[in-house]
Amino acid sequence: MASALLLLYGCSGTDAIVKRPSPPPVAATPPPATPTAPTTPGSPTAPPPSTAPKPAAAPAPGALRPELSAEEEQRLLEAARQNIGDVARLLSDLEGRQLKAPQQEAIRTAKNFLDQARSALDQRDYQRAANLASKARALTDDLAGTTK
Repeated sequence: MASALLLLYGCSGTDAIVKRPSPPPVAATPPPATPTAPTTPGSPTAPPPSTAPKPAAAPAPGALRPELSAEEEQRLLEAARQNIGDVARLLSDLEGRQLKAPQQEAIRTAKNFLDQARSALDQRDYQRAANLASKARALTDDLAGTTK
């Protein structure tokens, strides 16, 4: 009789025939309270901001750039070249000093920004070059002030 029922109902019908003991109830414990930013329905929550500086990504080939006037391009070009030269001098001064690990990491980051700024100049992306050179300058200025 049981095999006939199995054939008729398949495996899904066995629960009705064979009584399985139900598992004991588990007491629900509330999750620990963590502060979260309020979100609106359907909006994804953003990951927490990172404190480490991230190197700027190179634009994709054929990426669109904002239209700049010739005067603005020239101003950005000069600012980038000035900052690149200043940063290179500061880095050479800083390399002779005894630095702690976080300061050495800041120097590596500044060098990375400097390399990317030079690359952006080669690509005639003056706005990006000026931005990267400015970031490198800010890092090296801060280091120069703390390592005197």
